[in-house]
Amino acid sequence: MKEEKRQAILDAAIKAFAQKGYQYATIEEIAKEAGVAKGLVHVYFENKLDLLLSVVLLFIETVNRRNQEKLAALAGPVEKLRAVFETFAELLTQSQRNLYWGHILREGLPQSEIMKSNRQRAKLKQIYKHSPMLQDTLDRIIREGQEQGLIDATLPPQILRQILGGSSQVLYYGLALERHGRRKAGYTEGDVRRAIAVLIDRFTVRTARNRHTFSYSSAHG
Repeated sequence: MKEEKRQAILDAAIKAFAQKGYQYATIEEIAKEAGVAKGLVHVYFENKLDLLLSVVLLFIETVNRRNQEKLAALAGPVEKLRAVFETFAELLTQSQRNLYWGHILREGLPQSEIMKSNRQRAKLKQIYKHSPMLQDTLDRIIREGQEQGLIDATLPPQILRQILGGSSQVLYYGLALERHGRRKAGYTEGDVRRAIAVLIDRFTVRTARNRHTFSYSSAHG
């Protein structure tokens, strides 16, 4: 029961932060959405900032865990690259709750200076520890593909990761805004998945070989 109540509060916080923004969401609203007393929120979380840190950490840990499970069963770098973005798509679109996540992540975190408690600083440290794992995973997969001649080697892995990841985040953010009734995206979830697939195809070797002669990997040893 304790874990169920904690999860209910987290789910309510995810919705409130996405719909109103961190600054304007209140503990009272979160408690009401979760169906619990306001005081119970403070039993599980110190304050609103502690809730936000918990929400972001939950997303990052979930992404990394699912990626590792998927990648363990794959061998080729292109297949691995597709799998990572499929995980992202699954997490952000399988439910209304998950689309909220994309909205929250786009807002970012408050300045670390305002985190006074050891508990909050510890969560922030975990976020900083786990956040690079997704970037490192993508960079490693892209570099592996470049070394095998399967992925365009004219750009550094970090740029390809930004192109793919940034496009994905912006497109899913558009879907989240549409779900909130703020703006019509003009495209569907299926369109986003196809767009990311097209982008990945754009940087596979059959495209790169036809256009480029300069190799970033060879130029940088």
